Amino acid sequence: ETKLRLKASGIFGVDGEMFHGLPLIFTATLVSSFVANLNSNPFDVVKSRTQNQKVNPDGSTKYKNLVDCFLKIVSNEGVLKLWAGFVPAFIKLAPYTVISLMLTEKLTFLITGKDAL
Repeated sequence: ETKLRLKASGIFGVDGEMFHGLPLIFTATLVSSFVANLNSNPFDVVKSRTQNQKVNPDGSTKYKNLVDCFLKIVSNEGVLKLWAGFVPAFIKLAPYTVISLMLTEKLTFLITGKDAL
């Protein structure tokens, strides 16, 4: 979807073929990485908080389950806290996504003659 919209915009030349389509694929995969990280970060924050909580001497914990953790973060710290650590996570994920999806696109085209993405 992202690649098709960028291709239709004309920013990357006729049919997105400027520099053999590399700028188009790079931008599309970077946008995809950003959206994926934006959607997954709240789940990662809740998961990390639940995994790293300390058990009190009486056996109780700060969070009872994932839903309880989510609700406590939102009510005590605000909804934006769910995206804590977004920038480092994006910096980690973006290069991996860009490289793997660009390789997938180019290798698939080389082997089959068709676009992968």
